[in-house]
Formats: sequence, C-alpha cells, structure tokens
Amino acid sequence: MAVPELAYLNGRFLPISEAAVPIDDRGLLFGDSLYEVIRVYAGKFFRLDAHLARLEQGARAIELPIAVEELRAVLLELARRSGLGDAFVYLQVTRGVAPRNHVIPPDLEPTVLATVRPLVPLPAEQYEQGARAILRPDIRWGRRDIKATTLLPNILRKTEAARLGCYDVLHYEPDGTITEGSTCNIFGVFNGVLRTHPTGPRILAGITRGAVLDCARELGIPVEERPFTREEVPAAEELFFTDTYCEVLGIVEVDGQPIGQGRPGPLTRRLHAAFRRLVAREARAD
Repeated sequence: MAVPELAYLNGRFLPISEAAVPIDDRGLLFGDSLYEVIRVYAGKFFRLDAHLARLEQGARAIELPIAVEELRAVLLELARRSGLGDAFVYLQVTRGVAPRNHVIPPDLEPTVLATVRPLVPLPAEQYEQGARAILRPDIRWGRRDIKATTLLPNILRKTEAARLGCYDVLHYEPDGTITEGSTCNIFGVFNGVLRTHPTGPRILAGITRGAVLDCARELGIPVEERPFTREEVPAAEELFFTDTYCEVLGIVEVDGQPIGQGRPGPLTRRLHAAFRRLVAREARAD
C-alpha cells in the first residue's frame, strides 16, 4: 500500500507533517543548500546517476561535503517505502545548523532531507495546446549551473508568468541572449536545426535537456548547442521548454505573438514521443 507524503530527515523516515529542521539551519536562514527534483516513472528513478552527479558538482563548487552513495541509498529506500509508481522525489542538502553568521563555520554536519509525493502530471490538453511565455531580463545570480535553493528571482518570474496566463518566462541577458526559463531549459528550431544554450555558468544543465539532446541525435535531427537571442525568437519555427515536470512542452506564443503555426510543432512532438520511449527503455534496463 502506498504511503504518500513521506519524508527522510537526517537518518529517519517519517511523515512529511512530522519533519522539521532547526531554526538555525543555514538552508533556512541563507538558502545555503543544494537540491534536486527527480522523477520516478513506474517505480523507477529517471537518470538518478545524472541527478546525483550534478548535485556532487554543485557541492564541490560551494565546498559542501556530501556522500553521494549514501544519498542514493536514502532515495531508493524512500521511493521503495512510499510504494508510489509515478512520483516526484525532492532532495535537499543544507550546510547544517549553526548560529546565524555569513562566515561558514568549520566542520558542520550537513542536513539531509528528502520527500516523495505522488505525481500530478500536466493534463494531456496542455501538450496539445502548448504553452504561452513572456520575455523578461535575467536577474538571477551568475552561477546558474549550481542548483542552489536561493530561488527568489525564479519565484518572482514564474509567478509573474502565471498571473499573465503563461507557463514560464524566456530569460534574456543584456546582450539579448536567451538563457532559460525560471524552471525550464529552452530549445528553438531555426531552419530545421535544433538550438539550445550550451552548458556553463549561465544555465542549469537540465537532466531532461540532456535526454532530449540524446533523443534528437538518435533521430538524426541536426543539433547546435548555441544560444539564440530575443531578436531571433519571432523567427523560430518552433520553441519548447524542457524540465523534469513538463518533459517537453511546446511554446506557441511569446509576448502575445505566435510562434510558428501557433501550435506545438512537428519536431517538438517527435522529441516528446522519443523522450517517452527513452523513459520506458531506461526503466526496463534498470
């Protein structure tokens, strides 16, 4: 029997309603912490190794000690205990507990928390209709490749988009370069070529982004990991978002102007179908 709303906190599995961190936890006080959101399909984690590798890379960048194999064991056990087939697992590792001080104290014990909840997928009609988006300046910090919990700019942008009836934003930098959304990576199709911003400090290397690139190359779709600009957006034949939740979601309108034919395009549909096949194939091989 499934046990929804289950948590892990520093060695204990317990109901989410009973899990709590001390008020001096640096994750609470400063956002001094990292996180991952991992999809579970039919009881199997999707690309857990890639999620943990990204977490480990971020931990090295901020000098946060983590034990990846212990985290893997925790996540697998959490999913097993939940009994959920399709779920989201949230993992957060904070610097630990200490009196509030900007200077990082030595020898802190990290706080490890994780939760599992049932997946509520996007409705099928969302994929048929596609998503609307808005263009906004990128006001986030300069190390977006580190998946830190300091997400206030993302929250403000995502909320603004929702208020305008949009799914997300297309962030752009002062030179006009499109980076990503507040929760999503962004792809464009120009003259039949799939383009997306290359990995590096300016974007988060999304796990779904990487999987979609694998699918595109498998299908023989030309790919360029090269940014496009806000000026190029109106000329895009197709645009789409990718992330752990939406998978591959066509963008049909930006700032009120239609993209392509004003509906999810053929490459977007092909890649979403290929992504679903990839998920099924990797789950069977797990």
